[in-house]
Amino acid sequence: MFSCLFTLVSLSLTSLVAAQIVKTGTLTSYGPQLTSITCGTTCVNNYGWIAVSQANIDDYPCGTIVRVWDPANTVSVVVPICDTCTTCANDDFEANPDVVARIGYVGASSVPGAHWDI
Repeated sequence: MFSCLFTLVSLSLTSLVAAQIVKTGTLTSYGPQLTSITCGTTCVNNYGWIAVSQANIDDYPCGTIVRVWDPANTVSVVVPICDTCTTCANDDFEANPDVVARIGYVGASSVPGAHWDI
């Protein structure tokens, strides 16, 4: 009985970990007017938001909650996708300066190797 329960729990945790989607790219700090973001002002949470490429926003639409990590995966912040980044290649992304500061890069204009996951 115990081995069956252990197996079930192990498989559940494995599928949970396998379902995570991780994107890595350069995080660029930007500061658009809230009234001009793609998803509107109601999308933004207390810590800010990120902007992703059109291809990514097609897959992960407005309001999708993501965790943004520093390159070493030691500090993170949870924010929604709220804007489209017209200059982002592949999995590069932009965030308001508060998000950049919360992952430990206060005042940085860009953070190569940053991650965002769903």
